[in-house]
Amino acid sequence: MSNEDTPGHYEVGYGKPPKATQFQRGISGNPKGRPKKVPDFDTELLRESKALITINDNGQRIRISKLQGIAKQLTNKALTGNISALRMFLTIWQPALERAALSATQQFKSLEEYDDVRKIPEEELERFLWEEIERQKRNAKRDTQ
Repeated sequence: MSNEDTPGHYEVGYGKPPKATQFQRGISGNPKGRPKKVPDFDTELLRESKALITINDNGQRIRISKLQGIAKQLTNKALTGNISALRMFLTIWQPALERAALSATQQFKSLEEYDDVRKIPEEELERFLWEEIERQKRNAKRDTQ
């Protein structure tokens, strides 16, 4: 019977360390670990747009998100007559109004389970939606002034 036939026999050599020292207790086989995921551009953009900045608004220092700052700046430039800013503002504004109207409609749909909402005439709901859109327009104008 040779040494190769015995159970537990292991040929030690190049790339084959002795079994006793092959895996040491308490030491990871992957010391650096798995590399951290590199965040994609969308994630980075969202995180940066939520970051807060301090601005001077009518002599008061307020903290707003960078996204709000961009919206403020775009609106202010559009109001001063910057044509490209005005064009961009109008391009962005119309879909935003439509999304706001859709959001208001969805809020009503979530309330459909209540009988009192079902009793409201459709014309009255439509009037409410248009009033809501106009109110949001006025608020946006007031915020930009």
